[in-house]
Amino acid sequence: MYPSTPKKELTETIHGYRIVDNYRWLENSEDATVKKWITAQNGLTDEIIPKKPRLLLENKLQRSYYFPTINVPFPCGDLYFWRERQPEQDQNVLCVRKGLRGKKRILVDPNQLTKNSDHIISLDYWSQSPNGKLVAFGISQDGDELSTIKILNVSTGKDVETIADNAPWASIQWLPDSSGFFYTKGPKLGSVPKGDERWFNKVYYHQLGNNPDLDKLIFGKGRPKEDLLQLELSIDGKLLVISASQNWVRNDLFLYEVDSGKITDLIVGYDAKFGLLFMGSKAILWTDYHAPNGCLLSAELNNLPHDPNEWSRFIPERKDALEWFHITKDQILCIYLINAMEKVVTFDQKGKETGLLPMPKYASLLSIGSRREESQFFYDFASFITPGTIYRYTPETHSTAEYYHVGSTLNENDYVIKQEWFKSKDGTKVPMFIVHRKNLKLDGKNPTILYGYGGFASSGTPGFLRAYTPWLEKGGVYASANIRGGGEFGKEWHLGAIKENKQRSYDDFIAAAEHLISKKYTDNQHLGILGGSNGGLLVSAVAVQRQELFRAVVAQVPLTDMVRFPNLLIAARWTSEYGDPTKAKDLKNILKFSPYHNVKVGTEYPAFLFTTSDNDTRVDPMHARKMAALLQNTNSHHPILLFTDKSAGHMGAQSMSRFYKNHARILAFLADNLRLRH
Repeated sequence: MYPSTPKKELTETIHGYRIVDNYRWLENSEDATVKKWITAQNGLTDEIIPKKPRLLLENKLQRSYYFPTINVPFPCGDLYFWRERQPEQDQNVLCVRKGLRGKKRILVDPNQLTKNSDHIISLDYWSQSPNGKLVAFGISQDGDELSTIKILNVSTGKDVETIADNAPWASIQWLPDSSGFFYTKGPKLGSVPKGDERWFNKVYYHQLGNNPDLDKLIFGKGRPKEDLLQLELSIDGKLLVISASQNWVRNDLFLYEVDSGKITDLIVGYDAKFGLLFMGSKAILWTDYHAPNGCLLSAELNNLPHDPNEWSRFIPERKDALEWFHITKDQILCIYLINAMEKVVTFDQKGKETGLLPMPKYASLLSIGSRREESQFFYDFASFITPGTIYRYTPETHSTAEYYHVGSTLNENDYVIKQEWFKSKDGTKVPMFIVHRKNLKLDGKNPTILYGYGGFASSGTPGFLRAYTPWLEKGGVYASANIRGGGEFGKEWHLGAIKENKQRSYDDFIAAAEHLISKKYTDNQHLGILGGSNGGLLVSAVAVQRQELFRAVVAQVPLTDMVRFPNLLIAARWTSEYGDPTKAKDLKNILKFSPYHNVKVGTEYPAFLFTTSDNDTRVDPMHARKMAALLQNTNSHHPILLFTDKSAGHMGAQSMSRFYKNHARILAFLADNLRLRH
């Protein structure tokens, strides 16, 4: 049935441990045999997953998404910038209008760029100049995220400059007079060996009109190649704060004095995270230093202490985690996580609490569109069954009002959202959201998708399940577990499930599955699990550990070979999360949960669908290939399928038309294996 996948015997001894890796040959993406094997696997996957349900689900997804979607506007004087997608468009476009209800103009349209290219061109990010006359934006092709920065004239809609060719998710800070900006970028493409493009990020300054090849290097020379950099410029443009980190548990802050060019350590060497924004004559510092749930500190610009203990307490730590904050002209908007739901508490600029932005129960913040120079701002929220609703805060009336509501085919009155708590293996209470039709019969046989992530302090807050509308409409259950490793309950929730404690994430997820079964939502013949990236590792690990609990597994762009993960792409940054397999102590722990190294011959595992992308610049597709090959040579009954999205990156398909096909494949696989009626 499966394409021929020969074992090529390979055994290594690392720190005294015998490591078998008979499918390492599948790591070579450029090998002609591997390419042929990938094509054959794609063909098999689309042959086995029923075609008729796939096409039906694809049509349902298209109807579900056939609504205009508009992101929050960002005000800039009398101009408003935002991204939107009309139903007939494949990708989001960048728009602008003058006045709240002025005529819309399209500034950057990736759909047209793709139409005139052999590649899928995507708009990755954008930043308007303070005077609103220019926009810096990043575009990339085929999902590689190696963005090219361009400058566009807002009035004419024409590109005026191309700045850099390798600026993935660049941090951009314009000077107050809009004459230039600071930005981050990697090495020029072609100037470093293949595979090093995503390393060696540095900070530069570009003066408009100058040759970008001569842009001034501000920060990064001699720094660790793993640096992740973020920038923040003071209101007067005289101080640039540079945040540098190599992981997700701590970072350092450096101060660049723009006039003199002097760089000094601001807050360096502390085992904590820091984030700084400027407010008038003050700097406001978010930190989890001696405050696991986060707090805000303050200091005068002319006296910024190098020791966080010397900063003034501004908004103290609360029992709920302070995720981040925004500053407007006269308010501070603090985003708190309350039982895994984001809520926005407002403060005046003296730190006094003034209110709470209205949001319904079981909903969460999506984004805030604000500027520190503006009193007005926009925010949007969604629940699992309610699509995004944008609200505008009007400073003249000190009130909020609905600005835009996204449409949906889902009748929210037909569904319920619950939050249930369960005990994990060590007794820790963990929450889980559960969504289903109101008339659901708890007979233990409902087809159920359990989703999880549990890593990198990322929080699984509510968001509209538009991609799962066909599943819910047909009576399927969707559950999302807020397991440890995420950031839902602050620093301790994250650190409690990393490195030597990583197994706690998996124990939590297993306990979530057992809770769904014990409460008669489903049983082990109707329960499927789904996760991507770190979540792909999660579902692969628990399916190997407790194969009897699950009927089907979807592992999207997963990590599976945790012995070799740091060797490829940018994964060396993730040793703070998983441990470093080059160290004996860490390897001992990693071998306990690494999915690829725990598959046992003679054991029947659940049906698997691995999805990956051949242009992924974060998680190497070798993980999915090797794990699929191993399980195909192990299972005798349940299918093991692999689909590789061609010319796509870590985020998958960059166009809606491809998304419909790819996601319909996933839903059809789950529906077929979990016996959801079509």
